[in-house]
Amino acid sequence: MAPEQPLPDIVRVAEEAAGTAVAVLKLPSGVAGAYLVRRGVPFVFVNAGEPVVRQRFTLAHEVGHHELGHEAVLDGAEEIEGRSKDPREQQANLFAGVLLAPEEAMLAWLEDEGDPDITVPVLASLASWLGISGPAALVRLQQEDILQKPSQADRLKRELDRGAHLAAIKSYGIPQVEDELARVDAEGRPRLPAALRDKARAAYAAGLTDLDGLAGALRRPREEVERLVAECGISPPEPERDW
Repeated sequence: MAPEQPLPDIVRVAEEAAGTAVAVLKLPSGVAGAYLVRRGVPFVFVNAGEPVVRQRFTLAHEVGHHELGHEAVLDGAEEIEGRSKDPREQQANLFAGVLLAPEEAMLAWLEDEGDPDITVPVLASLASWLGISGPAALVRLQQEDILQKPSQADRLKRELDRGAHLAAIKSYGIPQVEDELARVDAEGRPRLPAALRDKARAAYAAGLTDLDGLAGALRRPREEVERLVAECGISPPEPERDW
């Protein structure tokens, strides 16, 4: 990925580059995400009940825990929003911000837009392009000293607290990032780690599960899965006959 471009798919980066197994599912209220290691495999959990931009930041935050060598952790809003005083949470948050909103990408976008004054609509457009929330974009602009005027930052924060960026997204029809997390959110089904989905396919090929079980694991309608396995030539072994 070029540093001047936003991260196209955080799930793919988390699983293929960072080597973590990503699960997206409904978690208890107040839990945004979690990181843990089981049998040597690092797992990241993301709450499917959160907005997609929050899910993206949470996932990047949990990957940060992994990359920074932190122990297992359960994160809520305080940790993801940067209000925790725990140094590990602050480190994971900074990691997530730099991963999702690199300085080069923000500067390139602003230059392409003619270096506009940073208003709420501009901030909302930048945030949507990066696939993060308006408040997260504001924090990143301040961290990189792109937005240097405290009075301007305070004014923008007050407007964001009132939800002005959400209204701007709706009014101006600002497009949102369409990555795997967005697709999972639209489908409303849990997302299993890729490794477990591969095991589900293998289990079907070995005759250990049926089409309904495979469809559930892959989060796809049974009819679609039936067509796909036929096209790929995947079929369970013939049952043994008692001659």
